Amino acid sequence: MKKTLLQMVLTCFVLGVVFTANNAAVERGLAEAEMVAAVSDTQQQVRLPVIMYHSVLRDQAQAGKYVVSPDTISADLAWLKEHGYETVVVSDLVRYVDGLADLPEKPVMLTFDDGHFNNYLYAYPLLKGQGMKAVISVIGKQVEQYTQSGQENAYWSYLNINRLCEISEDGTFEIQNHSYDLHENDARKGSLRMRGESLESYRALLLEDTERTQKLLIEGGVPTPICYTYPYGAYSRESEDVIKSLGFACSLSCEEKVNTLRREQPECLYHLGRYNRPAGVSAEKFLGKILED
Repeated sequence: MKKTLLQMVLTCFVLGVVFTANNAAVERGLAEAEMVAAVSDTQQQVRLPVIMYHSVLRDQAQAGKYVVSPDTISADLAWLKEHGYETVVVSDLVRYVDGLADLPEKPVMLTFDDGHFNNYLYAYPLLKGQGMKAVISVIGKQVEQYTQSGQENAYWSYLNINRLCEISEDGTFEIQNHSYDLHENDARKGSLRMRGESLESYRALLLEDTERTQKLLIEGGVPTPICYTYPYGAYSRESEDVIKSLGFACSLSCEEKVNTLRREQPECLYHLGRYNRPAGVSAEKFLGKILED
């Protein structure tokens, strides 16, 4: 009788330990699931500011709306780092939207338009020194011209294909498409459809121009561009249809706004807004107003 009673007590004790352990494991599992869900929820929507640069020159006489000094770039990068911002590029945005990766807590995308040689001369070493990265959108015709001529001048030349390979190989710059020969502020205004132009003719022109730059860059050894940067930021429903048909996952405009990216909503990556960075404004005043307000 005593033996049976002892067995019963031991059995209850063991069952109690097992139940307690199982209950603790369940609670831990639920807590971990809640933590994962919380992280996932915070990453379902991300605020993304994009800054737009153009030419970079030491000559203060050239400073203006589309020309800044290396010191301005340096100050901007220092301000971003000090305030906890981390640079991202288009491929990071696509991976986020596709649910393949998260973005930093405070992402910012830096873009350089046109592909000036001075971007390589001044911005490239500054970005590399800070361990930051940026997007550079190039005009195919200029790349081709300066690849053939070999000329490199801070004031007026553009990056050749060898330089583009160099700055993309180490991940500092991601190269994107800024048209082949549509960067003209004429009757068309960039890549827009002209008044009276048939839709068929317009589509053919935009397809041919865009594919020409893609071919030039890919054959030159540059990773395939996945973003189209509209000349002058001018886009329309018709242009977006063509760009999407070519497989571009993203497009950039010049509308000044902070973007909102959302998981599994690829449409949020088209005509992203950007803030043009002019000379004569401190990093605190320019970036603080956009990013901290």
